[in-house]
Amino acid sequence: MEIWNGIKDGLGMIGGFIVGLIPLIIVHEFGHLIMAKLTGIWAREFGIGFPPRIARLFRWRETEFTLNWVPLGGFVRLEGEQAFAEENKNPDDDEEESPEKLAEKADAYAHSLYAKPPEKRILVYLGGPLMNLLIAWVLATLVFFTGIPTARVVIDQIMPASPAAEARLQVNDVIVAVNGEKVEGTGDVSRLTQKTLGQPTELTLEREGQTLTVSLVPRVNPPEGQGAMGIVVKGLENPGDLKRYPLGQALIYGSRYVGNVIGVSLMLPVYIIRGLIPIEQARPVGIIGISQIAQQSVEESIAASAVYPFLNFVILISVSLGIFNLLPIPALDGGRILFSVVEKVRHKPLTPAIEERIHTIALFILVVIFIFIAILDIVAPLPLP
Repeated sequence: MEIWNGIKDGLGMIGGFIVGLIPLIIVHEFGHLIMAKLTGIWAREFGIGFPPRIARLFRWRETEFTLNWVPLGGFVRLEGEQAFAEENKNPDDDEEESPEKLAEKADAYAHSLYAKPPEKRILVYLGGPLMNLLIAWVLATLVFFTGIPTARVVIDQIMPASPAAEARLQVNDVIVAVNGEKVEGTGDVSRLTQKTLGQPTELTLEREGQTLTVSLVPRVNPPEGQGAMGIVVKGLENPGDLKRYPLGQALIYGSRYVGNVIGVSLMLPVYIIRGLIPIEQARPVGIIGISQIAQQSVEESIAASAVYPFLNFVILISVSLGIFNLLPIPALDGGRILFSVVEKVRHKPLTPAIEERIHTIALFILVVIFIFIAILDIVAPLPLP
């Protein structure tokens, strides 16, 4: 049985990786492809997976779309991206080749990555991260449009000698309504209570499967930290009850949600330094940990018969990919942007050969770090959220 559970968990992780991560990597590369075409840079190949090649799928202008055997995302091969000094030199300097060959080389050189000015290359490098953020926004809108679980507002604490205690409220009572107005979140309780300070207020409660109504008078000047009614409430998801928003509201809430995720991601180092997030919980999660979370989100979506758990995972990972790739580290898009900015400022580029060599070395170091984090995922896994 343990062997079978291990096999099942392994297959679940692989499935989570395939449905959760690979599409986001492909979307990231597609962002680079679109921006390259808009800036006049040729993309010779857009690969799903990594070589060796299985098949050529189709061709879009100069770009060949291929399917490859190693299912770890995808890539876009830009004209001149892997070029070195000899291959990327201006073909006008070559006098030994035929005019047709020279014209062909001149055309390719004019549409190559390093023949374009820094600002156009920056746009290409931004294409991938921006596509990840765009997809996160679209999916966040879809989450609110297709429905998110409503919240049950549950009484968590009752202060002694408070209006709530005198009205015999109990811990774990669910507040359904205040003066007949439906409560959908913890903020509703405070908002509705403020309307009737010092006046009789009716609470509709659910207690052990029964509905009851109690009356109390919220205090105008309560003791510090107790609140008008003298209760502490918490919100719990109600997975069986989804609230769907019209498209306009879904766009607004989806935008706010993605904005909050980006803000928290950018402020994460500050939260760690200030001790708001324990250092042991701030450890990076590798491919194995992410695959486990993806598996969990798929299982939760199936159990709830709703897409929001899985889409929420994809949103978080897509934002993380976008922000991570903007870090000014060689081999990442942010590192390439940094090189382009430096070139723009000093009016003198590195040769393509040197720049690509730096990115290759940095990529090797990143791969070693990723392997180390993956090993940590196995020997010291973080608890799943």
